[in-house]
This record gives sequence, C-alpha cells and structure tokens, in this order.
Amino acid sequence: MKIYKVLPDLSRTRHMKIWHKALRSQWSAADVDWQKPQRITRRSLKDQLGRMLTPVLMGEQAALYSVSSLIPILGQNAEVESQLYLTTWAVDEGRHTELFTRFYHRLDREPMSIRRFPAGYLFQSQIVSKDVVEWLSGVLISEVLAKLVMEGFRRLDLDPVLSEIADGILVDEARHLGFNHIYVEDKFSRLGTPANGEADALAAHLHDRLSRVLEKATPMIEALRDDLIGIGFDPDELYHDLEQEARMRLQKAIDSGRRIAAGQAEVSDPRQAEAIGA
Repeated sequence: MKIYKVLPDLSRTRHMKIWHKALRSQWSAADVDWQKPQRITRRSLKDQLGRMLTPVLMGEQAALYSVSSLIPILGQNAEVESQLYLTTWAVDEGRHTELFTRFYHRLDREPMSIRRFPAGYLFQSQIVSKDVVEWLSGVLISEVLAKLVMEGFRRLDLDPVLSEIADGILVDEARHLGFNHIYVEDKFSRLGTPANGEADALAAHLHDRLSRVLEKATPMIEALRDDLIGIGFDPDELYHDLEQEARMRLQKAIDSGRRIAAGQAEVSDPRQAEAIGA
C-alpha cells in the first residue's frame, strides 16, 4: 500500500509556504498568563459562557480527530505538501482544545453533555469525511464560525485571558481558511476549463454539502440563543454572517480555480487566501 513517497518532490510551493508559516507561528497554552485577574464575576455570566463555549470545545476536539484521520489519506495520495500542513492543523486543534479546557477550569464550569446539547453533536457529525475536498467544504462552516466567535470575544473583551486566547486562535484560523482556499482552488484548477462537466458536478456537490452542514448550525445556534444574547452576541447576525462568509469563501475558491484552469488568472498567494472574507 502506498503510504508516502520515499523522496517527495515538494513542488507545491504555496502549500509549503503555509506549512512553513504554521511552523513559525506555533504557540502554547503555557504562553498565556492564566494568573491575570478575572473580570467575569457574575455567576449567571459564567453559566452562560459555560454553555456557549460547549460547541467551541466540541468543535476543537472534533476537528482534531478529523484532521488526524486525513493525514494518512493525503499520504496515500502522495499529497505530501498538504499532509505536512495538516500536521500543524492537528497541533492547532490540540492547542485550542487545551486552551478551552483550561478556560473552563478558570470559570469553574463544565461544558454541556451531548445529551443536553444534541444539536452540537449533530452539527459536528455532518462535517466528517474521508475525502479531503469534501471535508474542507464542511469544516469551512466550523472554521468561519470559530473566526466569528473569536472576533466577538475580542470585541466584547469579557476577560483578559479569553481575549488573549481569541487573538491567538484568530491567527490560527486565518491559516486554516487560507489552506482551505488554496486546496479547493488547486482541485478545480486541475479539473480543466470552465466547461468541464466534472467541475460543475463537484461544485454543486460541495455547495450542497455546505448547505447540509449549515442546516445543522441553525438548531445549534438556536439552542444557545438566550446565552448568546446574554453574553453580547446577536444570534441572527451570527448565523447570517456565518452563511454569507462560508458561501462566499467556497465560491471564491471554486471560481479562482476555474479561472486558473482557463488561463484567466494566477494562483492565489497564501496571504491573499488568508485575507479573503477579512
């Protein structure tokens, strides 16, 4: 069974650039000053945050498992550059899992169980796939949602540690979204001209998959409506922004890949890919 190339060519330079950036950008929960005085003192706010952060921690753990399962699949396909990058994505998700676990200890709260929050589990279950481009179209919802929530925490500045965590995670999410764009763009650029029926079918499939994941995001956000409002988020605005940005990012990656295939555009630079939707 083909697991890896003995001597990879590493010719996908954009994947290598984002891999090197990920290596240089690593940080740790040990870098956070957990002794900063806590500003969240109201029991009700702690309870609300404990519930609201449940899908965040659940998402980080689910992403860790799904990313890790895709690393050998990329190896079997000899996509070594992407395989290298996903090792850092897995590290990122592991770091985020530790960060929010520690933050729960800071709050002295626990996340909701799956029994109390089935909508969160059903949302995450829709994302899992053994096909990388299919997985990316689903995990795009989770990554954009994490980005929007972290931007909200930074804006609200509820607690200095939470704000510090949000700042770091936003840097990580930008890389994830940048890789998502580059990989999907590459996929469509290799499928041929805009008239290619295979490309049309794949685009329709990815949009359909994204829609199915979005459908599961609706009850998850609705289940947390009162908590979101109490903390300072607008649930309706959050869902609107999630849908708009996720659909826009997917379509831009598809369109860019098809223009490249037609000789009408150059490949996106990793920095441009990260900045889409910012």
